[in-house]
Amino acid sequence: MMIDYNVSDHWPADTPDWLKSLVSSLDRRRGGSSVLPLTVIVREVLEWLDLASGVDAWKNSANRMSLRYDLDESVGALGALLRAHIAAPLAQFRGAFSRLVNSPSAVLKQPPGSRSDPVWTDLGTAGEVLLAALDADEGVRVSWDDLVAVAYDRALEGREYRPIADLLFDQLRRRGLSAEWIFRGLVSVMAFGRDPDGPPIGQSDMPLEERIASARTHVGTRAVAEPIVVWLGYQGRAFLHLTAGRVSFMDAHWAVPNAKPEGQDFEHKTELWELVQHGGLFKVAELVGEESDVDFLVRVDLGTTVAADAVDRAVRTVDTILDVSIHNAGGIRPHLAQWGLLRSGRAGSQNFMVSRREGGFPSDHYGADITAKAIEEHGPRIASALARADLPRYLSAAIEVQVTADYPFSRDMAMRKPSEADIRSVIPLADRVVQHVAAYAKLAPSDLFGLLGDRWPHARWLTDVQRAVDMCLLGGGGQNDLVGELTRELFASSPSRPWLLFVADRSSDLLSLCRIESERAWIRRMFSSVSDHAAYSALVESYAAEGAVLEARRSRVRNALVHGNPVSFAIVESVRDYAAFLSGSALNLGLDSYIEGRAPAAVVTQRTGELTAIRAGQDAAGYWRARLADQRTSGSAPTA
Repeated sequence: MMIDYNVSDHWPADTPDWLKSLVSSLDRRRGGSSVLPLTVIVREVLEWLDLASGVDAWKNSANRMSLRYDLDESVGALGALLRAHIAAPLAQFRGAFSRLVNSPSAVLKQPPGSRSDPVWTDLGTAGEVLLAALDADEGVRVSWDDLVAVAYDRALEGREYRPIADLLFDQLRRRGLSAEWIFRGLVSVMAFGRDPDGPPIGQSDMPLEERIASARTHVGTRAVAEPIVVWLGYQGRAFLHLTAGRVSFMDAHWAVPNAKPEGQDFEHKTELWELVQHGGLFKVAELVGEESDVDFLVRVDLGTTVAADAVDRAVRTVDTILDVSIHNAGGIRPHLAQWGLLRSGRAGSQNFMVSRREGGFPSDHYGADITAKAIEEHGPRIASALARADLPRYLSAAIEVQVTADYPFSRDMAMRKPSEADIRSVIPLADRVVQHVAAYAKLAPSDLFGLLGDRWPHARWLTDVQRAVDMCLLGGGGQNDLVGELTRELFASSPSRPWLLFVADRSSDLLSLCRIESERAWIRRMFSSVSDHAAYSALVESYAAEGAVLEARRSRVRNALVHGNPVSFAIVESVRDYAAFLSGSALNLGLDSYIEGRAPAAVVTQRTGELTAIRAGQDAAGYWRARLADQRTSGSAPTA
C-alpha cells in the first residue's frame, strides 16, 4: 500500500503541481467513485446476456433503464483520448445495446440458452470487441495518457481523475497483471525516477518526459505466461491421497516430512520441498501436543498462464470439487489456511497466515471422514472433467447458488438452528439453480421444471421405502443380533445385492423389528410395493398428484418471496423439500452431462433403467433380479 510521504513530503520546491496531482491520483485509499469503469459495466451486460432470466431480467423496463444509466455514466466519465481511441467499437456496442433494450417483449423474455434472435448475439459480439480494445496494450496506454492529461488540467474540480484511475486499474487487472503492483511501480517511476520494477529506494534526476514515457511503457507491458502451480494447505483431518486431472490431494502429515531430500519419493516432491525447505510454510506437528498449521495439501497445476489471480483460480477449482462432494454426501468444509505459488518451478508468493477454522463441532473427525470419503468418491470424476474443459458458466453459477442454499443446513452450521430466513431462502435459490441448469441445457425453465417434476413420484417412492426401512431398524426389542445383521448388510460398502432387493428379500425380518405400531400397515404397504407393481402404481399415482400440488404451491411461494406478497412460514416450510429435490436433481443432471461429455438436453430427459422398466410394467424386485442374472452372465456390476 502506498504511504503518504511517497506522494507529498519528498517533493523539491520547484516540482510542478500537475506531477504531484498525477502521483497522488494513483493512491486508491482516498475514497472511490460511484461511476463504474466501462470494463465493469460492459462485462455486467454480457453476464446478463448469458445468465439473467425470468420476468425480473430483460423484460423488466426498470432493469433495462438502470443498465442504460450505468452505461451512459461510464461513457461520460471516459477521458477524451480513450473515447476517441475506442470510438468505433463503443458506437457499435451502444447501438447493439439500444436495439436490444428496445426489442419487443417476445424477444426480451427469451430465456438464457435459447436466445437466438440476432439482437442477443450482436450485443455479445460487440461487447467482446469493445473489451478487447480496452484490454489491448494501446488501450491501457491511452488510459494512462488521459490520467496524465487530467493531472495537467488544473481547472478540474470534480475529482475527474478518479473514474479514469479506476478504469485503468481494472484494465490492468483484466490483463492478468497485479494492478496494485503496477500502480506502485507508476508511483516509483513518476515520483522518484526509479525503475518501476526496481527496489523502492533512492531517487534519480530522470527528466519528466522520460518518466512519462517509462510509465507509459510500464502500463502497456503484457503479463508473462509461464508454468504456474499452486499448493493449497487446508485444515481438516482428511487423510486421503488421490490425483485426477490437474489436481492432487495428499496428507500433509506424511508429505511435508517426506519432502526432505532424505524422505520417501513421491510425485511432486521437488515442488513441495521448494516451498517448505525454509520451514515457514505448511508446518505439521512433530511432537505430541503440537498443532499442525495444515492437515492436507492440494496441488493445482494451472498450466502455462499468468501469475495474477492464480491462487483464486486454484481455489475455485478445489471449491468446485468440495462443493459437489459435500452437496452429495455431507461432511464439513475444510478451511484454507495457507498457500504457496510456484512460477516455472521456483517459489513465488506465499501466505503464511493461519486462520483457525470455526467448525460446527470441536474436532469433528467424523465429519472430516465424511468429507474425505466424498472427495474420494466424487473428486476424481470432477477433477478429470475440469482438466478436459472449464466448468460451463451456467453450471458454475448453479453450484454457487446451491452452496448458498445448502450452507445454513450444513454440518458446519450444526451448532446453529436454521432461521426462518434460512428456510425461506431455499425456495428462490432452488428456483435459480434450475434456471441456470435450464440455460445450460438450452431448455426453457418451465420445460426443465416439468421434466424434474416427472421424476418426483418415483424419487418420492424410493425415499419412503428407505424411510420405512429406517423405522424398522430403530433397534431394541430384544433382537439386537438381527438388527446388527440387517444394518451391516444395508450399509455395507460393497453390498451383495441392490438395496431394493434387500428390502424385498428381508421384508419379513424388517417387519418383525418394527416397534412403531401406528406405522406398521404403511410400512407393510411400502415393502409390498417393491415386489408388487400394482401396489407401486397406486403409490406413484398419489405421489404424482401430490407433486402437482407442490409444484403449484412452490411457484406461488417463490413469487411471493421475491415480490413481497404474503405467505406464511408454514406454507414455505411445506415446499422446502420439494424445492430442494428440484434444485439437487437439476444440478446433478447438469454435472453428469459435463463430466460424461454428453448433451445436457439428452441427460435431463433420460430415465434410469429401473424407472423405464417399472413404467413398462415390471416390478422393482423383478428388474433387479434380472440385472443380477445379467451380471452373473457378463461379469459386470449392475447399474440403474
